Order: sequence, then C-alpha cells, then structure tokens
Amino acid sequence: MRKRAFTLVELLVVIAIIALLISILVPALGEARNRAKQVVCSSNLRQIGVGIYQYWTEWNGRVPYVWSPMTNNFFGQPAGRIPDDQIDPFDRQRWRESLPNQLMPRHMAEEPRIFACPSAVNGWPRASNNYRYTYRPASINQPNGGQASLTGSYFREHFGFLDGRILWNFRMDLTGDPIHDAQQYAYSRGMYLRDLLEMRTAGGPIHGPHKGGIMLLNRDLQVEFRDHETVLKDLAPAGAGSRF
Repeated sequence: MRKRAFTLVELLVVIAIIALLISILVPALGEARNRAKQVVCSSNLRQIGVGIYQYWTEWNGRVPYVWSPMTNNFFGQPAGRIPDDQIDPFDRQRWRESLPNQLMPRHMAEEPRIFACPSAVNGWPRASNNYRYTYRPASINQPNGGQASLTGSYFREHFGFLDGRILWNFRMDLTGDPIHDAQQYAYSRGMYLRDLLEMRTAGGPIHGPHKGGIMLLNRDLQVEFRDHETVLKDLAPAGAGSRF
C-alpha cells in the first residue's frame, strides 16, 4: 500500500496556522510578563511602605528623614560628570540618610533587591541596565538635589516630605477658595516613593516603566498605579509646572 504524505498545500496551511497561533500567543505572553513585573514592583513598594510604617512605630509617629542621591539634579547629571559610585544609595558612609540606609536592616529585612523595579527604564548604576535602585524617594533635598527644600514650601510639600515629620493620613481641607483648594488637591497627589522616569529627548515627554505609567507609594502609604496620561498631567513636563 502507498503511504500518503502531506501535499504542499497542506503543509503551507499547517505553517500558516502555526504562524497565526504564534502571532496571537506572543503578545499575550508579553502582556503576562509585563503584568508579572508590575506585580513585583507593587510588592516591592508595599514592603518599603511596611518599612516606613515600622520606622513610624519606633520613632513616635515620625517618617524617616531622607537625604538621597536620587534627585533631579544629582541623578540627572550626565554619566561622566558624577561617577556612579558617588551616587550609590546603599553607601552608608556617603549617603547614610538615604531611604535604604534609613530602613535597613532595623526596620525591614536586609533585602536591597526590593529597591529595584524589574521593568525600570531608569536607575542606578546608570552605566548598566542591571539596575540595583530604581525608585525616587520624596527626600528632603528634592527636587534640586543640592540643598534641603524650605519647610512648608511648594517643593517640600510636593517632593520632599520625607523630612522626619509626624505621619498623618492626608485629608484635603477644601474651603471654596480656588487657589487654596488647588493646592490641597496638588498636595494629595504627592507620594513617598515612585518609579524613576525616562525623558527620551530634552524637554520631551516622559515615560514610566509600566506602559508609560508608574507604580507609587501614595501619602496614605498605599500602593497605587498611575497610567501614562495621568503621569503627564501630574508632572506637566517641559517646564509647565506640576500638580504635585
């Protein structure tokens, strides 16, 4: 008896079906991988939030006083101007008041890996894609990096409120005054920690690691996701000001 083999047409049909299945499955697998990375990032931030809370319980209701190299000016310098070893946030000699050094090991486990988002588009060391630190804390020297923001100032309330203050759940005090209410709303958008962003061109749009969005630890120490559109509105790039 003759053995029946595949015809050329049948073989092409099988190849076409396999190609179609691959085209359907690959994006789904990529989406699942991105989602898994976002979950890891969320878990990292939640653990850091627990560390801040543990600090709070030991220091009479105060948050850590954080002085950080992860600032707009310090971190944003070209890689050749400030060497990576000088902005090592785990360096206990140079940056003893960075967030990792304030929390580890007393208030959280000695787990430096939780300070890196697996989806990061920016981080330290800058010379490597194998980042060890990828979050921007609301340190007292935000956003200018070189000096502490003044108490009660816009910069301090929006960017630098990890300043040893008493931690209260933030509640907006709306009065009907549009200026006052706008400030209250802006303050409510602040955060203790967020993913570092990437600006692909000078003065151009900014991007977070999660489809352009970011994961963050908000003022109630809750993990929150903000999509790309929300990030653009909040940070208002190209010198247009910021809502928080």
